[in-house]
Amino acid sequence: MAPAGQCARRSWWEWKGLVMYRVGRLVGGLLAAALGAGFLPAIAACGGATTARGPVPVIVDTDMSSDDIMALAYLLKQPGISVRAVTVEGTGVAHGLAGARNVLRLIGALGIHRTIPVGYGPPEPLAGFRSFPSGWRATADGMYGLGLPAWTGRQPARSAVRLLTGTINNTAQPVTVITLGPFTNLALAMQADPAIARRIGMVYSMAGALRVEGNEPSHHRAEWNLYIDAAAAGRVLRSGAPMTFVPLDASDNVPITSFFRDAVAARPQTPALRLVAALLVGPYYTRGPAYFWDPLAAVAATGHRVVRLHAGRLRIGTRPGPDLGVTRIGPAGAPVRVALSADAAAFQRQFLATLNDGQPVPVPAVPASRRMAVTFDGSTYRYHGPRAAAPGRFEVRLADRSPAPFDGFALVVGKLAAGRSLADVRAVIRSGTVTSVPAWFTVTASLPASPATQPAWGLSLGPGRYALVCVRARDGALYAPAEVTIR
Repeated sequence: MAPAGQCARRSWWEWKGLVMYRVGRLVGGLLAAALGAGFLPAIAACGGATTARGPVPVIVDTDMSSDDIMALAYLLKQPGISVRAVTVEGTGVAHGLAGARNVLRLIGALGIHRTIPVGYGPPEPLAGFRSFPSGWRATADGMYGLGLPAWTGRQPARSAVRLLTGTINNTAQPVTVITLGPFTNLALAMQADPAIARRIGMVYSMAGALRVEGNEPSHHRAEWNLYIDAAAAGRVLRSGAPMTFVPLDASDNVPITSFFRDAVAARPQTPALRLVAALLVGPYYTRGPAYFWDPLAAVAATGHRVVRLHAGRLRIGTRPGPDLGVTRIGPAGAPVRVALSADAAAFQRQFLATLNDGQPVPVPAVPASRRMAVTFDGSTYRYHGPRAAAPGRFEVRLADRSPAPFDGFALVVGKLAAGRSLADVRAVIRSGTVTSVPAWFTVTASLPASPATQPAWGLSLGPGRYALVCVRARDGALYAPAEVTIR
């Protein structure tokens, strides 16, 4: 725990530039009041609906980022649904035409022989000129170097709006729409034919951030999919179509770990698993913390109990300024369901089994003697785990139980030089403002935990002495709760 005077206040990105977790700021009590007033009662622990009339008809609207590829592979392999069309966002990570070609390449690589219509949408958002970074877009256009055969058939057309309206209107039962990128295509479809909102069974969307920081760097509380075209998201939200949001609050519980990566690499038995294994060894997933954003939304949308849903009224900031793309719960919002937590183990089981043609892919459990845990209640940190252990891999679970929104923390693991100890780290912290990392403290890992989440990360440690340093998001305060010796 953190006694008085133990914390030094600083910006934690000063620790050798480890900007792996965007620190937050308290911005008022609106959300806390809404949560406390019961605007988000729990209503279910599951995702999509099932039907006695056969597989649920689904349209996937995607921007073909790397996690979209994983999510779309899952959806195309999921026997409980029938993907009737795939529309690609022109405002998304991949450019529209390139992304649509990549969808067709993926369908071919998975050995799917039935015809699935694919189209893409316009490149401009409904309002503004926001876009994803050009480097991201170029990499997505190239399909992350997966090396799949080029698409040589008929070129996809800018037909996303027609595909959405036509598929929804011409399907006998209500259609589930799963959005994995911005909302531009669906908003334009609803503008062209407002009546389709009544024919949609549910819109499942990976979008938003409520109690946690967003991931768009210039608007810290905005999530990328909403920030890019907030006007489109607002239009869909107000359409009257039933909506379920799977925001960062849920996906921050489902990190991509070395344990998961190794389990997939050890069993490349299907084309889908081989694709996911190839993506997960890329630099984006190995150099810093990452999560199963779109795959979690996809699994939740197919009726599997991987998220905890709550009823609430949601609004999205659509005007230029600091609230652009920001999601809030309050009485003036539209009624929705929101996933605020997720079961990482249940997600892994369902996701991997589907990719493996129904056969389970076990992710090895870590013995209790190699499990570390740090809990945070808003003011105090506690460490639970070994003080000494043999070299190898560890599970590190971070439980943020702070009652305040945007009150996350990060755990920095640092190897100590010979002759140094936890007492030296605490002395540096007590000395006041920390402006640089001591030469005798080598950062090994930086692991984030958002408010009300419990992510379990993987960590490999070689011989040596390691200090654990917690960094509080709201003010950069530091506390060093423990030292672990690996020998």
